[in-house]
Amino acid sequence: MANELWVAGAGSGKTNKIILDAIETIEEGGRVLVVTYTINNQAELRARFIKMYGDSSESFVVKGLFSFYLEDMIRPYQRVLFKDRITSHHFTEHNPHIIPGTKFYKKNRGEKLKDGSINPDYYLTPCKTKAYSGLLAKLATVIAQRSKDAPAKRLQDIYQKVFFDEVQDLVGWDYSVIKSISKVMVDSICCVGDFRQTIYSTTFGHKAPKSPEQKIDYFVKKMKFQINHMAKNHRCIQPICDISDTIHAGLYGETVSGVQTIPVEIGNHYGVFIVKQSEVVEYIDAFHPQVLRWSAAAGGKYLPAELNSYTFGSSKGLGFDRVLVILPDKHVQFIGGNRGVFEKDKTEESRNKLYVAITRARFSLTFVVKDKLAENLNYPIWKPY
Repeated sequence: MANELWVAGAGSGKTNKIILDAIETIEEGGRVLVVTYTINNQAELRARFIKMYGDSSESFVVKGLFSFYLEDMIRPYQRVLFKDRITSHHFTEHNPHIIPGTKFYKKNRGEKLKDGSINPDYYLTPCKTKAYSGLLAKLATVIAQRSKDAPAKRLQDIYQKVFFDEVQDLVGWDYSVIKSISKVMVDSICCVGDFRQTIYSTTFGHKAPKSPEQKIDYFVKKMKFQINHMAKNHRCIQPICDISDTIHAGLYGETVSGVQTIPVEIGNHYGVFIVKQSEVVEYIDAFHPQVLRWSAAAGGKYLPAELNSYTFGSSKGLGFDRVLVILPDKHVQFIGGNRGVFEKDKTEESRNKLYVAITRARFSLTFVVKDKLAENLNYPIWKPY
């Protein structure tokens, strides 16, 4: 069987799929590695495995992306490039070779020296024991090439199945790493992600693939992965699925809700609503929703000061019975019917964060808007009586 890409919509049960497939491999005597980007997702995978398997297991290994690069792809074979042990990574959100505040590069930071050898100052910090996180994937790719795919062969000896979760957040050289592994492990890799939820980036730079379309093409055309879809949403009721589908209209199939029943305690208020800013406090007192906002400061003028909330980005991977969303102006325009509001954006961040926020809600989803705008939106307005 070919390596697999599973495009899993919000609430489709991708974590359950990973755990169930992992348990099947372990029960057949195999060992499993799951690689994911965020710390929250690593914790969720470990907790879900224990819940479903009944115990922890040394055969189920979860690693963060940077730890995976360092421990499995770089360090065992780093001597093809560097003799001193690379002990850890140095987090770099931006290119470490560009002078801050400018577009100019620092001196002597090119990837190769005059004699054609690799420049350690390109990949490593001045102490030579830490690698720049944003260049780990590129370094792993170079080491794979110089060592004739030794890291992938080592992985094949250790694990019978390797999962890459949240692959929508991978870019550029991350895909080169997966390609180097897939050449050796031709039927043992499963990649899972929802490209509508791309809100993080593992590195800087402009190397393709970057867009969702480019990433899916890379999997299917360049790596020959078999693509599968998980379209059923087991978290959200159908009205919430319907509004989530409008955000990336035409790019993905329609989402079907797998929610069969609504709890009795929810039955008095479910669906999609508008609430006026002047009535937010009454709404919160009545239903105790989880508040999501674009930024930590959004809604500060009318929300209770002690309120517990998440930003859109930090809510990723979570789910709540009731959600109250504090929208920025662009998102208000979108739910008001302006479907072209994201078209001139340079990235998908704004569109994707709205998708993440909407799909956190199981039963009720409420948007907060200015009082004067409430009557212009095509959703029922909640009234405090």
